[in-house]
Amino acid sequence: MLMSRADVAMYAAKHTDAGFLFYDPKTDPHTQQRLQLSSDLRHALERNEFVLHYQPQINIESNCIIGVEALIRWNHPEHGMIFPDQFIPFAENTGLINPITDWVIRTAIMQCKTWQMAGTELRIAINVTAHSFQDPLFVDKLATLLCGEGTCLAPERIEIEITENILMAEIEHGAKVIGRLRDLGVSVAIDDFGTGYSSLAYLKKLPIHSVKIDKSFVLNMAEDDNDAVIVRATIDLAHNLGYLVVAEGVENRDSLDLLAVLGCDLAQGYHISHALPADALILWIKNSSWVSDEVAV
Repeated sequence: MLMSRADVAMYAAKHTDAGFLFYDPKTDPHTQQRLQLSSDLRHALERNEFVLHYQPQINIESNCIIGVEALIRWNHPEHGMIFPDQFIPFAENTGLINPITDWVIRTAIMQCKTWQMAGTELRIAINVTAHSFQDPLFVDKLATLLCGEGTCLAPERIEIEITENILMAEIEHGAKVIGRLRDLGVSVAIDDFGTGYSSLAYLKKLPIHSVKIDKSFVLNMAEDDNDAVIVRATIDLAHNLGYLVVAEGVENRDSLDLLAVLGCDLAQGYHISHALPADALILWIKNSSWVSDEVAV
């Protein structure tokens, strides 16, 4: 057991480029509970246990909701609602990530079509993993879903989010995929911006729509001058490259006010709203002070 746990700590340390790490059961893929969850995950899709929640995004200048980010949850029959950071690593290691991502995209697009038919015009941002982004059929499948089942959805209602690290891992492939998505009319956002190792020489050439400042910089920016400097620099850099800027992790009014002063475009976080099921989101919109006249419900 000692050698096994030392091995787990060693690989975790290598993954984070740390000199050393203490063993943490949360990072051990071999604990009994994690092994059980990994096994249960294989049946979660067929048992219809996944759900999507939607976190609102607002335009900071107008204080109006303009869209949502689709976030997957696993409604486990024994453990209740499980967040993606607890099961997505299993999905990636077991080859289940592609069908799960396909389910997320299909479900989000169907929900967006439902809102569209009800007169609620919202844009949905969808997270895509490296496995799906590298799938040669990814863009084709997305195009089919946009006009599937007799109802077409305007491509500009969908935004694909990928992380810096995914993009920089295969920059040439990423540029081609982003170009095809742009031709389709679907926009692309770089998620967790500031935590990876983007090459600005490549980044400025990519036809992306927006960047999302990682919440680790936003959470304490009202109290931490260093975080505020990083956020300011990121906003200025992105605007100079022609991108919109989204701040995630906005958890208080002070942070939102500071983002407004710095010229950030969009924001999401607990100060605005937690991620909500589709029905609860519509109720939230009806009673929220963030509602735009353009979003009819």
